[in-house]
Amino acid sequence: MPQPPAGVGLIDRDPQLLPVPLGDLRPRRQVRSVSTPLRLWRRHSFEILATGGLLLAVAAAVVTVTRPAIAVYLEGDSVHIGSLTLSHPRENGGLAEGRLYTGPATLLMVSRPGGAVVASAVTFLGGQRATGVCTFGPPAATEITERCILHVGGESVTCVDALRFDAPGSWERACSDGQRLTVSVPAGAAAIPMPFPLGR
Repeated sequence: MPQPPAGVGLIDRDPQLLPVPLGDLRPRRQVRSVSTPLRLWRRHSFEILATGGLLLAVAAAVVTVTRPAIAVYLEGDSVHIGSLTLSHPRENGGLAEGRLYTGPATLLMVSRPGGAVVASAVTFLGGQRATGVCTFGPPAATEITERCILHVGGESVTCVDALRFDAPGSWERACSDGQRLTVSVPAGAAAIPMPFPLGR
C-alpha cells in the first residue's frame, strides 16, 4: 500500500505557541483617558462656578465704586448737571415766582416757608420725555434730605437723597428700583434739588 508523502494530511504533533487570553473570551473595553481639565470640572464644577460668580460680583462692585460721581450744583447764575449747564434767563423767563434755569433741561425752583424748596424739571433721556419733582429740605440737625418722583417714558421711580453735614460734598441717592448713586457738590458751590434721572 503506497504511503502518502511525508507532511501531507498528517497532524503536526509538535507543540505550538498560541496566544491564550487570561480570563474569558469576551472583548476587552479600552478605558479612555480623561483629560485633566475635564476631570477637574467633573469633580469641582460647583466650586468653580461659585468662585466665578464671586469674582464677577467683586468686579461689578469695583466698577461701581470707581465710577466717578456725577456733580450737580449751583454756581453763580448757572446750574451744572454733569457735563450739562443750565442758565438763568433774563427776567426769569417771564415767571413771577420761583427761579428758572434753561438749556438741555428746564429746571424751576420755588422756595417754600421754613427753608424748603420744591423743584421740577423736564428733559429728554434716550429720546423719551423725562420729568421730575423734588421736595428739598428744610435742613435738619445733621442732614438735608429730599424726596423725588421721576418719570421716564412710562416708568416712575421714587428717590430719597441725603446730604449729610458730617460728610459734606456729596449726596447719596437711593431709588425704589434699587439704584444707588453718589452725587458730588464741589467746594464753594451750592447744593440744589435734583429732579433729574441721574445715572440712567
